[in-house]
Parts: sequence; structure tokens; C-alpha cells
Amino acid sequence: MKYRILLLLFILSIFLPSRAQTLIQGTVREGEKKENMAGINIMIRENQQAAILGFTTTDKNGQYKIEYKGTKDSLIVSLSGFNIQKQSKTIANKSQTVDFDVEREAISLKEVKVTPPRIRQVGDTLNYAVDGFVDKNDRTIGDVLKKMPGIDVKESGAIYYQNKPINKFYIEGLDLLQGRYGIATNNIEAKDVRTVQVMENHQPIKALKERILSEQAAINLKLKDSAKGTITANALLGAGFSPLLWNGELSGMYFAKGKQNISTYKGNNVGFDASGDFNSFYSREADLLKEGGMLSVQSPAAPSINRRRYLFNQLNTFSFNNLWKTGKDYQINANINYTDDRQDRSSYARTEYYLPGDSLLRVEEKLDSRLFVHQLNAEAQLNVNKDKFYLNNLLKMNGSWDNERGNAITTDSIRQHLDKPVYGMSNTFEMIRNFDKTALNISSFNGYTFLPQTLNVQPVLYANLFEQTSDLKAMRQELTTDRFSSNTKASVGFEKGSWKQNYALSFRADLQHLDSELQAENKDNSFNPAPDSLKNDLKWNKYEWIFLPSYTYIYDNFRASLSLPLNYTLLHRNDRIFQEKENTDRFYLNPSLLLQYKLSVFWDVTGSLNYTNSLGNIRNGYAGYIMKSYRNLMRNEGELYETNTQNYSINLNYRNPLRSLFGYAHAGYFNNKANLLYGYHYDGILQVQTSMDYPNRTEGVNVFANVSKVIDAIASTIRLSGSYTGSSSSQISQDEVVKFKGQRYSVTPSISTKIKSLANVSYELTFSENQNKVENDVTDFDPIRTVSQRASLNVFPVKGLIVNFAYEYFYNSAIASGNRAMSFGDAGLKYKWKKMEFQLDYTNIFNSKRFVSASYSDISTYYYAYDLRPSEVLLRVRFKIK
Repeated sequence: MKYRILLLLFILSIFLPSRAQTLIQGTVREGEKKENMAGINIMIRENQQAAILGFTTTDKNGQYKIEYKGTKDSLIVSLSGFNIQKQSKTIANKSQTVDFDVEREAISLKEVKVTPPRIRQVGDTLNYAVDGFVDKNDRTIGDVLKKMPGIDVKESGAIYYQNKPINKFYIEGLDLLQGRYGIATNNIEAKDVRTVQVMENHQPIKALKERILSEQAAINLKLKDSAKGTITANALLGAGFSPLLWNGELSGMYFAKGKQNISTYKGNNVGFDASGDFNSFYSREADLLKEGGMLSVQSPAAPSINRRRYLFNQLNTFSFNNLWKTGKDYQINANINYTDDRQDRSSYARTEYYLPGDSLLRVEEKLDSRLFVHQLNAEAQLNVNKDKFYLNNLLKMNGSWDNERGNAITTDSIRQHLDKPVYGMSNTFEMIRNFDKTALNISSFNGYTFLPQTLNVQPVLYANLFEQTSDLKAMRQELTTDRFSSNTKASVGFEKGSWKQNYALSFRADLQHLDSELQAENKDNSFNPAPDSLKNDLKWNKYEWIFLPSYTYIYDNFRASLSLPLNYTLLHRNDRIFQEKENTDRFYLNPSLLLQYKLSVFWDVTGSLNYTNSLGNIRNGYAGYIMKSYRNLMRNEGELYETNTQNYSINLNYRNPLRSLFGYAHAGYFNNKANLLYGYHYDGILQVQTSMDYPNRTEGVNVFANVSKVIDAIASTIRLSGSYTGSSSSQISQDEVVKFKGQRYSVTPSISTKIKSLANVSYELTFSENQNKVENDVTDFDPIRTVSQRASLNVFPVKGLIVNFAYEYFYNSAIASGNRAMSFGDAGLKYKWKKMEFQLDYTNIFNSKRFVSASYSDISTYYYAYDLRPSEVLLRVRFKIK
């Protein structure tokens, strides 16, 4: 407890506003009409020869703010800009307003080559010049985003700015793709984009711009004039061998002032996962309904390498995205995406479970599976976004018809087949109306999902659960869940001076039903009735009434936001199998505090404290057995699952566009308390998962830092990141409680360099160490150290020709037998001729057969050897149709 108190006092001390600093602010205007001047540079010095002590630029209204913390009696405030006469004023060292009236001056230049800065700041917007980061090997804007400092593109395609996910992705100021922006980053060509804008602290709803501040940024692509108002269409055809390979793409785009469209088709069997374009990265209430099914085929875990190396697929995807802007602030969206895919996977896996008494249970499996994916998603949205009025209505429909087949060879040969369709529909409505000093917000969400699943396993592995134990051929687990969720909310906001108040009242209903039965199939294909212990018929209806007052205080560069949600929850459970009905109600106060302080033009610090109480859900509330996979049988015992969670964090943020230097650091502590503990009882390789009434706690710390910079002298972008996580937790093993600790740290430096116009080189190294320890046990798990290196060289020997080389190296210290080190090599040629591009790829040059890895998970060690794609040669031709 004393550590948490010290941390809280430390965070509060940081955010106390400092009276010792000098705040200089003002407005820059030009001409007789006093027009506001944006993008003008403002600097302060102690004297004309001294270094710059503060720097900013004027925003769109011509206004600026700049701070000084020194002790000099006087300061010099200077102004400069393109075609603007420079000015300087000497002022006293005290907070004051300093306005400038400027005049334009013509600049007569001889032959001078002007190199614009790669990054330019105007107000809260950073402008990244695409031409300053692109090279001849980059095709899409996604390739270029990965090189921009401060911007991080995750493996999933999600874009982060200063370690926070972006909240909007615009093309020419319009949100065409509604969160599925991978369609843009992987299809819009880099040569068609002039500028990537990062809009810091972006509030996408105009009616909330001055009322609710945002911590997240948005990305906006500013296109070149040649890419506007014209239809472009591109195609790709590819073929190869080992085995017979094919690859095809077709895309069409249109970007105009009032209409935008991106339509795509992608298909291949070469391991390109184009379905990842359809991942939605916006956080919406509809995401609450995205929970997948509870049943699964025991299949190989995906390795931590590029999917292109191991994905055996037969993929076809279609995407249609259209936007109409009807008037200045009205927008209509229609988006449809379809995926049809088959994925084949094969591996050897070995899992070692720590058991009480210093013994180990080893499970070895030869796994293979075939997954068939059929998914359709459609959205329609109407959006009105005015300064004083906002209306948004989003209708979503989704359906999937997935099924999976798998084989597992252990002591027996086990066949598995899973049907797992999902059907869903939701509607989200929100309206905001602004008055003078008051805002009214009304929103409503309603959604429904239906998941019928069937898992067949042969032979019968849990014969002792059935009343008949002879002449059994297979097991069939049927499970159906359906869920209706509704959330209606009304809020009113007030503001007076530095204080903003908001009061919200909401009602949530979450109605769920789970129906399951585990049956045994006879050799004559008939099914025996299941005993009650293998059935579930459970209704789980939760109702919540929430009163949420929130308060925000803003003083100069200091901001504090306090939320005090009071939650009354009523849970009605009706177990029709065991004839049990129960009503549970709780009052919860879940406070949160956010503190922000802008230390200077370049530095700001944020701290947060959160305390959350919650009840369990239907997935940890059923009492009858469910066969989740062929060797995992699950049921719940004891009381209702309840948790309370505490999170404390502090973040330090630095960004200096002048020096192209960005940095971020985070430190956090978490503490999660629960009344039930989950664990396994093992019968051979079979696991029976149960819960136990045992108050327990999981706590730990996490630290993360990264820095990225452009070094123009060597035409390079460098990055360095590091992280540490330490935690302690508990688990049941063979009916005994086992407490364990784990820690992991990693460091990743990387560099991307242009060698004039001749070549481009990139290199990345990642080192990590992971170690677990069982408390009160003399034996520690040996630390697992991993190293990965990735290097690429792109050479441009003559105009139109590009030669590619790539090399990857992986090392894992926990691999007991065989080679702990693995290497992969690739090579390629690209040749551009008129409007066509020919590309020849030779992948997996060393013909590596398997990727081998090992890792810790709780108190178990997981080892696998995953089958890879062989050496392949692929020729592709990309050409412009229009």
C-alpha cells in the first residue's frame, strides 16, 4: 500500500501548476485587414546570440503560446516566416501578451536549391512530407508510414502515434473507411500522397471540440492534385511454382471533393493475408459483441514470424467502400467486405505443465488443421457534423460461416470437426446539440448476435462422463449462445470559466442465453441422451443503471479530469438444468482521474488512476461441463466471479518536429483482485478446468520507452524501444494452489538508411528474456532468451531496376535439441517499364522446413515446430488500367 501512496503523491506533485514559469502569448496579423497568419515561427532567446530557449508556430487563428522558465530580467521574442519580414521585441520576463503586425517582403533569389523540412508543424498539426521519406522500393503509403518518426505501424496494421492508437484516419479530411484503414495504407500508392498529417489531440466531433479534449491523434492523407478527381484502376497478375502459385489483384479509386471510393479484389495462394485489410481499428460499442465462440479445434499456434513464411492459403477478398458528401457537413458511407479463405496448418507441439511435488506433465502432439473462412460485413452510416449539432447513425450487419477440421496424433489419433457460424446486427445512434454554455447528448446502441457451434471429436476420450461406456464412437459438443445488448444514454454539460461539468445517466441491458449439450455417438450413428452434468441451459440477464458525473479543470497548460460513475447492477441468473434462480445486485463506484501538464513546447506529462469493479459474465457462470477442445473440459464452481482492478500510470511525451525527434516513456502498476481462482486437473493429457472459491490477486508493473529520430546528415531514421513487465499470480494445479512470478524485458533498435540514390538499407534487432518462478520452490524455470534480426538491402543500379535482398535470423535458448538458430533469405528483382512493373521474387532461399520456438505461459512451457512454405519463385506484373 505504501508504494501506491508514494506513487500517487509523486504523480500529484508533478502536475501541480508551476507559478515560476513565464507564459508569453499573442496573435500575428498581416496587412490592413489584420488577417491572421498561420505557420509563423516564434522563438525566444535571452539575447540575440544565445541559443533558442523556446519555439512554436502560430495556429490557424494566428495565435501562439510559448513558455520560459529561466531567471533573466529580459527576453527577446523573434518572429520569422516565408516572405515575411523578421521582427524582434525585447520584453520583461513576466507573463504577458505580445502581438505582432507583419508585412510581406519579396525575396529575390539566385539559383538556390531549397530543401523543405521533412516535418513541419502548424498549430496542433504535424505535416510529414512524403517525398522526404519515400524511396524507390516503396509502393504504398503504408510502406512510408513505417519510416516516419513518432508513427508506429503494428503487425496487425493498426497505426499508433506516440504509443497511442489513432482515433481517425482521413483521406482529404473524409473518413471513407470507418476504421478499416488498412484498405488505404495497403492500396493507395505513395506517389499519389503529398503529405501525411498528424492532428494531435484530435476531437472528431465538432460540437465537442471545446468541451471534451482528446488525448489521441488522427491521420489525414493529403493527396497530390494528379490523384484527385480522376478514376484510377490498377491490376496485378502473378504466377509461380513449388507448388503451383497464383496471385491476382484489382483496385479502383476515386477521390473528389464530394465523393470517394475504393474498391478492391485480392486473391492468392502464396501466403499474402489480404484479409487483414478489413481489420477495424476504431473502438466502438459494437465491438462488445465480437466475442468469438467458446469451442475450438486443437490446432497449431501461429509462429511469431511473417505470415508470408508459414501461411498456406487459398484466399479471395472483395471490398467496396463509398462515401458521399451531401453539403458541407453531411456525409453518407456504405462499406461492404467479403472474405473467402482456406488455411492449412501443420506442426509438432510439446507442452510441459508444472505439477505440485516438483513433477512435470508432458503433452506431445502432431497437429494439423484446415480452416475454411467465409465472412461478410456490411455497414451504412449517416453523419452530420456541425459546430453546434452532431448526428450519427451506424447500421452494421455481419455473418460468417466458418468451419475447421483438424487431426491430433498423441497416444491416439484424434479427429476434430468444428462448425462455428456467427450472425450479428447492430445500430448505433448519437445526437449532440450545443447551446451557449450547455451541451445535450443522447445516444443509443442496440445489437444482437447468434452463435450456434458444433464440435465433433473421435474417438471418445471422456467415456467416464457418460452413462453408457461401451460401443461409443465419437463425442459431439453442441453449444449455442445468443446475446442482445442495449445501451441508452443522455447527458448534459455545462462550462464556466476553467471548469467543465458533465452529468450523464445511462441504462444498459445485456441479455444472454447459453444452451449446450455434450453427447456420445454410438457405432450405429445414434446419440445417447446426455446426463444433466453435461448440459447447460442458462439465462444471464444483466441490467445496469449508471449515473456519471465528470469534471474537468483547465488552467493554462494544466488539465485535470475526474469521473465518478456510480453503478447499480442487477444480475438475474436462471439455470434451467440445475433448477437454480438467483438475483444479485451491487452498487459500484468506479472513479478515474486523469492529469495532464504541458511542461514546455516539446514536453508533456500525463498521469492516470483508475479503479474498476465488475461481475463475471456467462463464460464463467455455467455449471455443466463443456468440451472446449478435445483435451479441455470446463465447468464453473463456487460463487459468482467478481473482480476489482486498480491501474496507475504515468506517461512522459516528447516531440520536436524541428529536430525530427520523438520520444515516449510509460510506467504503470496494476492490481487485480478476484474471489475465484481457475486452474486445471489433469487426467493424462486431458485437462478438466474448474474454479475454486479462493480470494487471489494478480499484480505487477510495466515499463515501456521508445525514441525515434530522423538524421538528415546520413539520410536515416533510427528507432530504439525497450520494455519490462513483472507480475505475480496464482493458479490451481491438481487441486493445489500454485503461486508464481514472471518477468520479461526486451530491447529493439532499428535503422533505415538511404545511400544517396543508389540503395536503401534497413536493420532491426530484438533481444528479449523471459523467466518464470514458482514461489516456495527450489527449482526456477530457466530463462528463455530470444534474438531476432532482420536486414534488407534494396539496390537501384540503373533507372527502373531494383534489386532486393532480405535476411532474417532467429535464436531461442530454450530449444533443447536441434539447431537453436534459424535463418531465412529472400531475393527479388523489380523493373519498371512505362506503366508496368515486373517483379520476380525468390523466397525462402535456404528452403527452411520448420520454425522452432519455445516460450513460457503461466506455469507451463510451450515448444513447437511449425511447418513452413518451401522455396518459391513468383513472377508478378502490376499495371495501370486507367
